[in-house]
Amino acid sequence: GAANFGKIAFAQAVVLYFALIANLGLNILGVREVARNRNSIDKYVSNILGLRLVLAALSFSLLLIFVWVINESAEVKYLIIFFGCSLFFSALLLEWLFQGVEKMGFISLSRILNRFFYVALIFLLVKSSQQILAIPWLYTGGTLIASGFLLYVYVRRFGRLRLNFDFLFWKDMLRRALPMGAAFIMIQIYYNFDTVMLGFMKNDEVVGWYNAAYKIVLFIWAFIPIFINVIFPLMSKYYQQSKEKLEHLISSATRLMSIIAFPLGIGGTLLARPIMSFLYGEEFNNGVIALQILIWTVVVIAIRCTYEQSFLACDREKRYFWGVMVGASSNIILNLILIPYFGLKGAAIATVISELVFSLYMFCYFNLVSRIKMLGFLLRPFLAASFMGFVLYYLKDANLLLSILIGVITYFAAIFLLKGIPWGELKELKAQIAEKG
Repeated sequence: GAANFGKIAFAQAVVLYFALIANLGLNILGVREVARNRNSIDKYVSNILGLRLVLAALSFSLLLIFVWVINESAEVKYLIIFFGCSLFFSALLLEWLFQGVEKMGFISLSRILNRFFYVALIFLLVKSSQQILAIPWLYTGGTLIASGFLLYVYVRRFGRLRLNFDFLFWKDMLRRALPMGAAFIMIQIYYNFDTVMLGFMKNDEVVGWYNAAYKIVLFIWAFIPIFINVIFPLMSKYYQQSKEKLEHLISSATRLMSIIAFPLGIGGTLLARPIMSFLYGEEFNNGVIALQILIWTVVVIAIRCTYEQSFLACDREKRYFWGVMVGASSNIILNLILIPYFGLKGAAIATVISELVFSLYMFCYFNLVSRIKMLGFLLRPFLAASFMGFVLYYLKDANLLLSILIGVITYFAAIFLLKGIPWGELKELKAQIAEKG
């Protein structure tokens, strides 16, 4: 039910903050350094694994203190602790390494193994609400399998795995990674502060409704990093080799994401109710308004993601950190103001506005380095998606899958007629991504 869904979402939101302490931006640093110098793979793997295990132990200790002081039910406290056990296995994940060497297939396979184990065993083993405490252990098991798989691939491809405790090198890595780590802690505020505040200010049912909507948005978000992970090493490489190639890559990628973004926003708003009913049942219909608002974060993030990540790829992590600080501060203030009066609707509005604030800040500073004529390639996708929305509005009583199919056909027909698909740029982008070395 919604209440148990809310408890799990609250526990996961809390643990994610401690997971960031166990990482502190080391994964992004690792990707960047491995992409630039593959001769240093063993040095970075051995030291980053050792340091992240130490940070995981520290983070788990802080989590236990947090659980001891908060005023929550014993069941929620146990959920937080059990989910927290995954910190140790997350520290061993080598996704950053395989991203740096541009072997994304191994990352995808590890994530599939993780989710399959987690979801399949929930369906097989969890038969009632009394078994809720088994769920974090299944989640931890999925993380263990993903970590083990990537470690196995590493040993087969790169040789012996070892831990290194080079404290001087650790100090240097932390100095360079901390701005990114601090930024990611702030970013997590976007995605979890609303859930945490709803958990403290409202009740488990409200958290459940809100997170049912948020899970749909997160599912869509999950496809954005897949694309960014592919081009991030290229951005880092082009930053040192060719500013012209870097600008062209960022421009083409942003244009592609804008074509995808607008139909998701408009279609998601109009089809939110049948989507929620189809996935969760009528019990979760109170979360429809949250989905209708939150879906617009997909639009904002999809358009922003390429030039946002270029700050990290191009050694501008301090500027990135201050942008995140601006967005996170607005998120905290808006949540504290809006949640007491508007509940989950206020939390959703706070999330969208803070994403817009962050995007505006990042875009203004990005334009000081490299200009992208954003308005020029946003207009046609928006017009095509608006026409699609007009068609969907008159199909509101139709079958959900039929509505989605008609919406997709309508959108691509409209954007084709508007000449909004830059085939030449997409072909060049594909060629850039296909580059090796």
